[in-house]
Amino acid sequence: MALFDNDLVFARRALAHALGEYMDRGRVRDAVALWSPHFEGQGSVSAALNRYCRHMADSFGVAGREAELQLKIFRALQTDPRELPQDPLSVPPDDAPTQPAGLSDTARAGPSSLPASTPLGRSPGGRSSSAGCGAALLQAFYAAIEEQLARDLPPDVTLARIRRTLVRHATTLPRPQQHAASLWWSGQVSALDGEWPAGGHGTALVNVIYIALAELLGPVRADQCFTQAVARLEASGDSARTNIRRYL
Repeated sequence: MALFDNDLVFARRALAHALGEYMDRGRVRDAVALWSPHFEGQGSVSAALNRYCRHMADSFGVAGREAELQLKIFRALQTDPRELPQDPLSVPPDDAPTQPAGLSDTARAGPSSLPASTPLGRSPGGRSSSAGCGAALLQAFYAAIEEQLARDLPPDVTLARIRRTLVRHATTLPRPQQHAASLWWSGQVSALDGEWPAGGHGTALVNVIYIALAELLGPVRADQCFTQAVARLEASGDSARTNIRRYL
């Protein structure tokens, strides 16, 4: 998140990249212009983003999609700046509308329409296997999140409740992946089965994790969980875990 704190141009580009899926170019410019004078530097970046996304919901027609939007911004912050669109405030507005597509919608539509911050693999393929593409990495990612949460959870939230919420949100996945994820999160099996490639079903599973955490803990805490889990895997020195950002 350091770039977001220190580079205003990068911040505007990340915001525009995320907002562009929800509104036309002119409204994106208006929304991005609000960040610096009203939200930047107002507490932690995560808290400021949470307030910003709530404002977008109230004033820019994305009510009910705050967690999705915050995940989009989080992903944009992990993107190589060279892959983001140019600064939206430095060019004349283009009012041609873009096609809105929230994360939940794309997850339901299938892997070919999933948004991705970098060029990634697409449709899953091959035989189902407990050692399938991405399964071990996603297990390690979620284990890192649970280990954080086990140390500090609100009184009314338990790890069991989080897993039940994950199973409920897994209904956004195609049926075979929903079944495999539900078996794993419910504890009926010890390993996630099947193929979970980045940019496909693996990224859809990460979406499910974020939306469930944001529902129970709020987007600020969900962001923190993701950031810390990514940092832990990248610092592990295990080459099988250090490419977790491909799924974000």
